[in-house]
Amino acid sequence: MKIYYKISIVILSFLSIIECKAQNEFDALRYSQMNISGTAKYSSMSGAFGSLGGDFSGLSSNPAGLGMYQFTEVTFTPHLISNNTTSYYNNLSFEEESSDGRIGNIGLVLSYAKDDPDWKRVNFGIGWNQLADYNKNIYIYNQNQTSSLADNFLSIAQGNTINNLNSFFAAPAFWTDIIDLSDNSTDSNGYIYDNGNYISHVASNSNKNQIHMVNANGGMNEFVLSIGSSYQEKFYIGATLGFPSLNYSESTKHTESGFEDTINNLEAFSYTQDLIASGTGINLKLGGIYRLNDQIKIGGALHSPTYFTIQEEFQTLTTTRFNDTSYNEYSPNNFFEYNLITPWKAIASVSANFSSSIISIEYEIIDYSTASFDIENYYMDDGSQVFYDENNAINNTFIKTENIRFGAETKFKKLNLRAGYALYGSPYKNDNDESLNRENFSFGLGVNNGGYYIDFAYVLSQYKENYQMYNEEFIASKDLIHTNHNLLVTLGFRY
Repeated sequence: MKIYYKISIVILSFLSIIECKAQNEFDALRYSQMNISGTAKYSSMSGAFGSLGGDFSGLSSNPAGLGMYQFTEVTFTPHLISNNTTSYYNNLSFEEESSDGRIGNIGLVLSYAKDDPDWKRVNFGIGWNQLADYNKNIYIYNQNQTSSLADNFLSIAQGNTINNLNSFFAAPAFWTDIIDLSDNSTDSNGYIYDNGNYISHVASNSNKNQIHMVNANGGMNEFVLSIGSSYQEKFYIGATLGFPSLNYSESTKHTESGFEDTINNLEAFSYTQDLIASGTGINLKLGGIYRLNDQIKIGGALHSPTYFTIQEEFQTLTTTRFNDTSYNEYSPNNFFEYNLITPWKAIASVSANFSSSIISIEYEIIDYSTASFDIENYYMDDGSQVFYDENNAINNTFIKTENIRFGAETKFKKLNLRAGYALYGSPYKNDNDESLNRENFSFGLGVNNGGYYIDFAYVLSQYKENYQMYNEEFIASKDLIHTNHNLLVTLGFRY
C-alpha cells in the first residue's frame, strides 16, 4: 500500500536517530545496582564481609580486608545460575526460566613481609569478581479488551507529518499499516492529507490476545587492582582500582492477534525491540578495618561513582499480517555511545568472634537518584543537554536506599558452616510499602586443609518487579516475581 511512497522519505528518517535513544532511567538503575557473587565463602554469608576481610571478593566491597592476608592465595569460582520469572496478568500466570554458567571469581593475592615492627607486610591483589547477572526470560499472556499497543503507536504519531514520525516506533507502525492517515488519499505527489491526523487499524475496546516476551542476557564483572596493609595488626587499610565491564542484550517481542474487530482486515501484528549494550568503566574504593579487641572489629568503605562509557545498538522490527498480504519494517540500526555516572556508595560494618563462631553485620547506603547520563561536548539544537529528560526521570523515579547484610560462620575443626541474609531496599520513590525490596538467603560450607580449601554456596534471591508492557496511559503495570538460584564452588590454594 505504502511501499512506493516510502522510498522518497527514507533518508529523512535517519535525521531523527540521535533523538531516538533507547536509554532511560531503568538503564541507569540496571548498571548502578550490584550484587557481588564472587567467591562461595563471600556469597554464603550474603556479602557481609566489610569488617571480616581475608576473602578476595572483599576487594570489590571493602579492600581493607586485603591487609589481613599473611600468605599468597589463588582462588577460582565457577558459578551456576538459574533465574525464574512468573508473570501475573488477569488471573493468568506463566513461569519462564533461564540458566547459565559463569566464572564468579578469579583472584591472586600476593603477600610481602616487611622489616617493620608496625607495618609488617604489604599485600597486592589482582583478579576479577562478578558484580551482577542480567539473565532473565519473561512471558506474559493477556486477553485485553481495553487497549492495544497500537494505541501507543497512534499517540506518538499524532500531530506529526509522515516525514517527522519517530523512526523506531510510529514510522514502522505507519509503513506496516497498524496506523494510517485519517484520510490516505494520494496523487502523483504522494499523500494529499499528510497533516498529522492518524487512525488505528485496531479497535481498542474489542477482545484481542496479547503475548509479550522478553529475553535478556549478560552481566557485569570487575577487574580489580588492590593494595592493602596493616598497622600493628589492629588497623587495616586498603584501596582498589576497579575496572568494571558490562554486556547486556535484550530482545522484547509484543504480539497481538485474535482480533474481534479491526479495520482493513488486520489479523495480527508484532513489534520487536533488540538492544545490545557493552561498556567499560573505572572507579576507586577505599576502606579501613579496626580491631577493637580480640573479638570485635569494625569496618568502613567508600566507593566512588563508576564512570562508564557505554555503546548501544538498537533496532526495531514491526510486522503485520492481513488476510491477503503481510508487511515487515525494520527501523534504522541506531548505534549510540554515551557516559553513565553511577552513585557514590558508603558501607559500615561490624563483626564479632565468639570462640569458633563469627557473626557479621553490614550496612550500605546508596542514592540511585544521583546517577546521570552524559555525552561530552554535545547539545541538542535548542542548547539543552541530550539527556535532560532522562536525568530528570532518574531524579524523580529513584531514591536513596539502605541495604543490610548479615552473615554467620561456625567452625568444626576443618569444616566451616555458613549462612547469611541480605535485604536490599527498593530504589523506587513511589514504592511506599517497600514491596519491591530484594531478599537474599544464603547457605554454604567449606573444608579448609591449610594449603588448600574448597567452599560451596547456595544463594536464593527473591524480588518483585513492577512491569509495564507499554505506556501506562493505556495499560496498568503488573507484578513479576523473580526467584533466582545460584550455586557457587570456590577452589583456593595458599602458599
